[in-house]
Amino acid sequence: MNEIINQIIEIDSLAFENKNKNEDFLLKKKQEYESALSSYKNNKLEEARKKAQILADEADKYVAETEKSEKEQIIKISGEIDKNYKKAEKSLVEEIFNKLFVLEG
Repeated sequence: MNEIINQIIEIDSLAFENKNKNEDFLLKKKQEYESALSSYKNNKLEEARKKAQILADEADKYVAETEKSEKEQIIKISGEIDKNYKKAEKSLVEEIFNKLFVLEG
């Protein structure tokens, strides 16, 4: 009877050790997978951040180029308006002087 009890105790001890080994193994695997997942997540976030920065830089460059182009167009149009204004002003002044001198004469 003692022999049977000793065998049961031995089997129980082995089962307990195996249970602990399996739990340790599973815990290590869990930590490995969590670490791999965290690393993957961090890599993907870094890639996304870099892509977002590239897009933001491209958008800034596009805005700067568009702004420069629009400023050049504004300067050109302003020059044309100024030229037309001066031409109209000169013509109007001549017309006014001609009418004044015609009225005096």
